[in-house]
Amino acid sequence: WADGLPLRRFEDLQAENEKTVEKMIKLSEDYNAKVVKEEGKTAEELVVESAGKVDPQRHLQDKVEELMSANILQCLGTMLNTVVF
Repeated sequence: WADGLPLRRFEDLQAENEKTVEKMIKLSEDYNAKVVKEEGKTAEELVVESAGKVDPQRHLQDKVEELMSANILQCLGTMLNTVVF
């Protein structure tokens, strides 16, 4: 049952968190630019324009979930180690 709760070095987790947040900042800027660009266009124009392009909203959601799950697992593992060991 403990296989899903390995503790990582806090320095490594912090470095990964910083990289992920930087990516999230870039994705949020891209998403904001996309929303501004989409104003006043019809649904059909939006579908044609977005075909084959990266969806910054979806990638932003993925990064948020990745960041939250990594930090939650680290916190849970730390608390369990504190209480159990």
